[in-house]
Amino acid sequence: MTSVGGCLPGLAAAPAHRVGISPEEALARVLGRIDPLPGHDVPVWSALDGVLVETVRSDTPLPVFDNSAMDGYAVRSVDVGDGRRLRVVGDVRAGRPAVLHVGPGEACRVMTGAPLPAGADTVVPYELTKTSDSAGERATRLTELPPAWIEVDEPVAQGRHVRRVGEDVEAGQVLATAGTVVGPGEVALFSAVGHASVRVSRPPVVAVLSTGDELSPAGDPLAPARVHDANGPALCALVRRAGGIPVEGALVPDRPDALLERLESLAGSVDLVITSGGASAGAADFVARLAESRHEVEALLVAMKPGKPLVVGRVDAPEGRRVPLIGLPGNPVAAMVAFEVFAGPAIARLRGLRHDGVRVVEALAADELRATPGRVSFTRVRVERDDDGQLVAGATGDGCGHGVRSLIGANALAVLPPEQGDVLPGDRVTVRLTKWST
Repeated sequence: MTSVGGCLPGLAAAPAHRVGISPEEALARVLGRIDPLPGHDVPVWSALDGVLVETVRSDTPLPVFDNSAMDGYAVRSVDVGDGRRLRVVGDVRAGRPAVLHVGPGEACRVMTGAPLPAGADTVVPYELTKTSDSAGERATRLTELPPAWIEVDEPVAQGRHVRRVGEDVEAGQVLATAGTVVGPGEVALFSAVGHASVRVSRPPVVAVLSTGDELSPAGDPLAPARVHDANGPALCALVRRAGGIPVEGALVPDRPDALLERLESLAGSVDLVITSGGASAGAADFVARLAESRHEVEALLVAMKPGKPLVVGRVDAPEGRRVPLIGLPGNPVAAMVAFEVFAGPAIARLRGLRHDGVRVVEALAADELRATPGRVSFTRVRVERDDDGQLVAGATGDGCGHGVRSLIGANALAVLPPEQGDVLPGDRVTVRLTKWST
């Protein structure tokens, strides 16, 4: 590609923004360009953190057969409780079929998980029995071979210590619906009913581009007027924490040809592109100027602080694909806040989640939190419980857009509406929880 006077043909000399759009409307514009990714079948053991794209049902009941919940003796409940001596007719262990029948005055030794023999309706734990091997005292262990007889002094309710067919899960029962995030519990349940695989959405692959002539990779010596890139590594970390697979697209200089070339080379292999920098109205803000290119992109100035400049749209990719693009501000704090508000929900939508994962709570402010009239203010805070169990939000920074050190320890954003004034210590404040810090 060649440049003409510093710009590509079709890119305007100055970006035109839509000004004053609310965060809610901006998010709607982002999500309106996002479709959930298709599903693929994966082994259950590797489905952890995947999002189901279809309902999972059980083909079998759980338990599959009546079985013992204890090591003990399968009996008829009417035969126990008065010290009556019961003849032991055999032994059934887990993994072996129960071919014996328990009749009146009889018992069968069973191990935990073993099938319940026909005729029995109850299991007596061995600790409640006296046996032919226990010298008139209650048994303290199981011998290698079953005893000749047992005695049970206490009554045992019918059905006690028996796991019945389907008491946990019935055949055909819904185990989980589409949009469910697979956790260790789901892995256990799906496996227990015999599912070898489940269909989950593919984790989104997200390209992360940092733009700006002033940027140098971490580890490189800094030339005059240069700064180390914090956005690329930080946004990659946020993508991973949101359930995506980050692809760091290296640094992009402030040249429109370099930006377009990098975007178009990545678009064919990713599901979302996130840029930082170049989203405002400066002379070298070429991400915003994509609004004048052949790609479907618009530049916005959102009524929020930090994170005012935002670029949203799609980049044309091979085979007719159109890959969503989110252009974030260049300031590291503003980029992380804007990621939380816009890119995080976009990744959730790509994953097929039923919700965007946003958790909002009420807390007491521990510090003064400054509001910005006419704009939604997002202030980094740390939310903890005090000695009375009350959620308290303490500021981790001075409320300005810079101050990268203030990100350490922040686990939430205090949200101050445009019409709200400053929040004073002790005031109640709405807090949006993040996954920035534990």
